[in-house]
Amino acid sequence: MTINLIPTEVKFVKLPHYVENPSNLQYGSDGAACFDICAAISEPIVLKAGAHMAVPTGIKTAPQAPLWFRVNSRSGLAIKHGIITIAGIIDTDYRGEWMIGLFNTNPPESGADYTIHSGDKIAQVELPFPYRAAFVEVSEEEFALTATNRGANGFGSTGR
Repeated sequence: MTINLIPTEVKFVKLPHYVENPSNLQYGSDGAACFDICAAISEPIVLKAGAHMAVPTGIKTAPQAPLWFRVNSRSGLAIKHGIITIAGIIDTDYRGEWMIGLFNTNPPESGADYTIHSGDKIAQVELPFPYRAAFVEVSEEEFALTATNRGANGFGSTGR
């Protein structure tokens, strides 16, 4: 049985601190379920063992409603370094910068800190099956036309 994937246009804007990486917003292979997302930081940051943080990506998106994105851990980071993603959904109406929640699962006393460099792949992201993102870069002006009531209000903005 063959299931056809549905290419779905996703408008996005590169913010001024976006980092060019040929893997960013790209599927690693034709059969990949997820595309990669990379860190957009000005200097390396250390994720201490047992700590968590939100890492900027330098992009914001406007997926077609009602689609959303699910942020997943990269298997290599999880298995080799104990780095997993947290806060894993980017809603269809969110228009702010993607911030990827990362958690270093190593115990604090292990000293297994992890350094994130600009352009590092930090997560893999999917649209609900059978949709597949087809990214289209747009200007800030065109992006503004996709405004939602939620806008850039992120983590915890809808209340407790």
